Amino acid sequence: MRWADFLADRSARRWLRGVAGRLGPGWQALAADPSLSRAVNRHEAAVADAVRCEQDVVPRQDPVSRLVLLAGHAHDVWTEAERTGWQPPLDSASWSEREWTGLRLLACLRLAAAEPHGPKLPRAAEVARDPSPRTGEQVNNRREFFG
Repeated sequence: MRWADFLADRSARRWLRGVAGRLGPGWQALAADPSLSRAVNRHEAAVADAVRCEQDVVPRQDPVSRLVLLAGHAHDVWTEAERTGWQPPLDSASWSEREWTGLRLLACLRLAAAEPHGPKLPRAAEVARDPSPRTGEQVNNRREFFG
């Protein structure tokens, strides 16, 4: 990795960590509400498609990492939303499936965190990633697998 690539990735990680911190109530809501988790999964698929299209379609002299593209997508979403007066909901009860901007940003952050050298997310985000308790189907599948 060249130094410019390193700096771009570092800048992307730093900006994403700042956004992740401002969305604390969203992470808590995501951990508590399975319907929000499904909505974020849909956003993740859309973001992944958008980033893939940008990689394939937008010509660049020097390629950029997927992390930088994810940060760019999140930055565009944040900037446009802020321009229209959007602010992240301040408490977890205010998050719903209609909170398009916040859920899109959470999706960008989860995808970025999965990248090599991606940003570390807040503790609440880790809880949102591993919903508990396990569903009956998952438990039954584990019993069948392990005997």
